Amino acid sequence: MLRLAVARIADAPDGGDDAAPDWMGASEQRRWAVLPPAARREFVASRALLRRLLQDATGVAAHAWDVCAPANSAPLAEAPRDGVAAGTIHASLSHRLGWVAAAVAAVPLGVDIECERPPRSDPRERAALMLSPSELAQWQALPADEREAALLTRWTLKEAWFKASPPAAAPWDFRRVVALACTPAQANARAWTATPLHLALSCDDADALAAAACSGLDDAAAHTSFWRVQRAAPAI
Repeated sequence: MLRLAVARIADAPDGGDDAAPDWMGASEQRRWAVLPPAARREFVASRALLRRLLQDATGVAAHAWDVCAPANSAPLAEAPRDGVAAGTIHASLSHRLGWVAAAVAAVPLGVDIECERPPRSDPRERAALMLSPSELAQWQALPADEREAALLTRWTLKEAWFKASPPAAAPWDFRRVVALACTPAQANARAWTATPLHLALSCDDADALAAAACSGLDDAAAHTSFWRVQRAAPAI
């Protein structure tokens, strides 16, 4: 039942600039009320996209779902309203520079999206802060014009894996995490690149990852790859 989608925030059906949409639950409306106006549109867009995926995955109408919105935590897709039961649903959201991504599945998962833009800091400084020693050596060997895209891919993979991991089980320091290219059967993460987007999805169901398609992304134009993300071996 894994579902994944991306969308432009500008294409959301209701921006929610002046009032929270009535299809949002009480938790979401409280969260919306304390957000700065600039953040409300992407909040509404991400929740609308999430509900679309929940409907696609379960057949339960989008408006029936009650989605909790705890700060600094993944959204929780609660038992739907109107007394309809649909089992446990795990969800993840991400947004960046006018785009949102959402994913739902029967197992814990994480999604992350980044959008290419002119670098605002030295790539070497960012690489040193988020790549393991082995990854950093590989990255430094790349042609200069490939390094920024490689950084975005590694960053989204590690963010998605972090979101999919149990609380406190994954290190915040991404230099202690390594992303290794692998076969689909070995993967716990998958990356898509479709300029200007870099998208990653992580879960422990390799079959679901291999079969996943991303709604809103041009499959013909996208490059996809499979990865094993895990804690890096400690230095000896």
